[in-house]
Amino acid sequence: MSSLVNFLNPSDQEFIARVAALRSPDVTATHPNPPHIPSPQSISEHFGRIVARWDPHPFTPQERQQIRLEGLRYLVIARQIEEVQRDIYPRQLPAEVRAQLVFARQSYMLRYFRLFRINDLPTEILGNIIRFVVWDSMKRPVDARLRITWTCHRWREIAIEDSTLWNAVWFRGSGPQLDRAWAWFERARSAPLDVRIDGDPEADDLDDEQFDTETAMTTVNLTSEPNMTDADMRQMLIRLFSKLATIRMLIVVVDEWKSALVVLELLGTFGPTSGVPMLTRFELHRGGLKNEHRKSLTWPHVIPQPFLGGVLPPTLSYLSLNGVPIDWSGSVLQNLTTFDIRRLPATHSPDVHRFREVLMNCPRLQKLSMDGAGPKFEEENTEHLPPVELPHLRTLVIADFSRQYAMFLFSLISATAVNDLTLMNLCGDDYLPLFLQLHSAFPKVRLLTTYSIQFDVGPQGLAAMTRWLDSMPNLCYLRVANVANQFFGLFFRRDNLGNPVSPHLTVVDCQSIEPAILLQWANDRKNFGTPLRKIYISEELGARLTSEQISELTGLCTLAKLPRGTTTPEEEALSL
Repeated sequence: MSSLVNFLNPSDQEFIARVAALRSPDVTATHPNPPHIPSPQSISEHFGRIVARWDPHPFTPQERQQIRLEGLRYLVIARQIEEVQRDIYPRQLPAEVRAQLVFARQSYMLRYFRLFRINDLPTEILGNIIRFVVWDSMKRPVDARLRITWTCHRWREIAIEDSTLWNAVWFRGSGPQLDRAWAWFERARSAPLDVRIDGDPEADDLDDEQFDTETAMTTVNLTSEPNMTDADMRQMLIRLFSKLATIRMLIVVVDEWKSALVVLELLGTFGPTSGVPMLTRFELHRGGLKNEHRKSLTWPHVIPQPFLGGVLPPTLSYLSLNGVPIDWSGSVLQNLTTFDIRRLPATHSPDVHRFREVLMNCPRLQKLSMDGAGPKFEEENTEHLPPVELPHLRTLVIADFSRQYAMFLFSLISATAVNDLTLMNLCGDDYLPLFLQLHSAFPKVRLLTTYSIQFDVGPQGLAAMTRWLDSMPNLCYLRVANVANQFFGLFFRRDNLGNPVSPHLTVVDCQSIEPAILLQWANDRKNFGTPLRKIYISEELGARLTSEQISELTGLCTLAKLPRGTTTPEEEALSL
């Protein structure tokens, strides 16, 4: 490569010579007054504008040779800089040289890309490349597929023949959008489908990239229009369920009873006939909270049906039922890893024995979520029953229960391996007896969520709550909102301030907290030797912080705003 330097123009050779001089420890720069150094983002934007101006056409031999020589020029420059970088290590290159290296590398790759004969590759290899491009475009996967098919006839043909590219479909709106979605649905052919039916009227305003990709697989998203009737839902599902045997995930969100019941009815009709051999995840969420008070939930006359007509879903591992009934005794529920039930009145809840049976039939259950839903309250009939052992349970969510019922619920299970514990909407009473019951129940918790919890804030109550926190010695991530100010005092021992509670706690996610309390708490954690590393704040809390408070908090730890529904990197790491 060094011999090719002689083919560079004089200005390039002069630059290479100045870079080579950096091998001497006495030389630290290539310019006495370095020019403006563009940022990597500015360089990327520059190349983006170049590509946008391209006029695709077959190259003449002269054009191809010109592009080849330009690419060779930048390759030589990049290699010469890299050699100097290697020779002077561990010293760094001057900033202006690092920027030139980035520019040279991208300039070379741009020209290499223009000359690469990609259409000479075998169809199988080109198909794999296209697949990687599409699935790596998580922000705008819809555009990625469209642009691939717009490039040329061969790319379009290869892409359309690959059914795994088209089982990521979003049905929404009407007219051309809906026609395009059905076209993609047909192109998916027999590929496994992940289906989402979203009845949220706001969903039609979302960008293409704003749909659920939690499974890291493909998602069919059916967004029902605000005026979709149960008849429309029936017609849509009948067409969809022609491929029920290939559906891997089915998530349905509706806003009223009739559509929800249509989903359960058709599943009960098609399930026994076509089977659901690939269904691994099912969620059915009914909104319609306008006329439902969660503390006294009552439903209209609804006759529950067995889930999937009572057939065994052989691969079902994830079940979520939110505000919808099933016939618990006639449904086959086993081998679940996630069991999530919400907003079920006692009239449509399983009895204790059936609930215990479901848990015992799921020996590898990893997530259990009960939000305003659980077994019927039969405390007298369960005193002699041992708790169900859930050795693999990692995530437990308990929300929106009375104190007496919450204590009954916790008496039914034993899950000492829980890593992520969520307690929400446990208020309206003194829940201190519950926290006394939970002492030492979850010794491996590292991520704790406490939203709207209520307890005795007297000396004895605070001491008991501190002992509860002590029983979770590995706690390192806390989500907190709508708690009494005294909650933050639980992390300090009045008789031994030098021995703070939860010494490993470094990350906090805060919502609905008095800014002064948060600031004082962060200061105290630092003063007593257990500083916080990072504080996430909601947008609402961020708006309430003064510039002085923000400045002081950022001096104590990293401060970051967290949009609603966002998962933090620390949370993801703890969930592994």
